[in-house]
Amino acid sequence: MSKNNDWASEIGVRLVKAERAAFALNKFLKSKVFSKKTKARLYTAIIRPILTYGCEVWTTTNNTERKLRTFENKIWRVICGPVYDGERGTWRRKYNRELQEEIEMTSVVNFMKGQRIQWLGHMWRRSEDDINRVILEWKPTGKRPRGRPRKRWLDGVEEDLQRMGVQDWKELAQDREKWRDLVMAVKTLKEY
Repeated sequence: MSKNNDWASEIGVRLVKAERAAFALNKFLKSKVFSKKTKARLYTAIIRPILTYGCEVWTTTNNTERKLRTFENKIWRVICGPVYDGERGTWRRKYNRELQEEIEMTSVVNFMKGQRIQWLGHMWRRSEDDINRVILEWKPTGKRPRGRPRKRWLDGVEEDLQRMGVQDWKELAQDREKWRDLVMAVKTLKEY
């Protein structure tokens, strides 16, 4: 983390480590012996945890989310392979929409957002004098610098909750079952 709340370098490190893991598994991901379901399990069990380690505290920008999606689509293209285009008479890479329909998994960005919402509920259920809860609710004093302020972690999570139609998340977080359902809804949300 940098002094201006920029997680791009940490996300870059996670991308490099996930690429190394994918390269190590490349022989299995390209193999015709394994089914796509098995390859998808390899991705979700080995590569995605390496990629999303610590994602609960990331503040992401559109650029970093695009990088995460690009990496994931690259892995899915390796798993699914090319498709024969009858009109042109050549092989081509699958489009992103074709990959999403074929794999039937949600994107890594939605998984990350679900993890952040899950972490928010965990922090909000702590006692009010717990140090983590105090830090979550802390408001700095003084003036903010000129210009557009950086998006804070809580701002990003509240934005995700608003997209899901959640109005009073502080009250909802106290009910573990409803919060768990909300987290699963975010993690399984399909965006086209």
